[in-house]
Amino acid sequence: MSQICPWCDTEIVWDEVLGPEEECPHCHNELNAFRTLNVDIEHDPDKQHDDHDHEEESEEKGWSNFGWTEDAALFGDESSLQYQEGVDKVLHGQSEVPECPQCREYMLLAGTETIGSNHFEPHVSEALKAPVVTVPFRLNVYVCTSCFQVSKVLAEPHREPLMEVVRRAQSE
Repeated sequence: MSQICPWCDTEIVWDEVLGPEEECPHCHNELNAFRTLNVDIEHDPDKQHDDHDHEEESEEKGWSNFGWTEDAALFGDESSLQYQEGVDKVLHGQSEVPECPQCREYMLLAGTETIGSNHFEPHVSEALKAPVVTVPFRLNVYVCTSCFQVSKVLAEPHREPLMEVVRRAQSE
């Protein structure tokens, strides 16, 4: 059996013994029904429906079942639509667009935070014998556009030095 990931459009072939995958092996997004909307599309143009079948089908599969109106299929009002359009515009300008760890929506870069010696005490592991980061360093601060969760990620210039510390410990 196979299926198509709704997130990255990659065909996923799964083992008949183990059954279907719970997450895409390519993009690691969930494949269960929680975040997936399945829409039946009629592939046979010769198939005829009588009026009763058509009426029953539209009641079962219509957009109104999702609380969407014809004017705004995804958004309840103009303000929400403007918010989403603004979010999309900002996201397209970001070099990194992480997903929220809470709800998996995209996050906006809110700014940077500089960590100095008066606020941070580095941990020195026995394996590395050196701190993985040294002060001062910067964190990119992201805010979720949906649940407003805040996440921090090590800023780009400080990632390579961290990797070098770990590589050095591996070679010793």
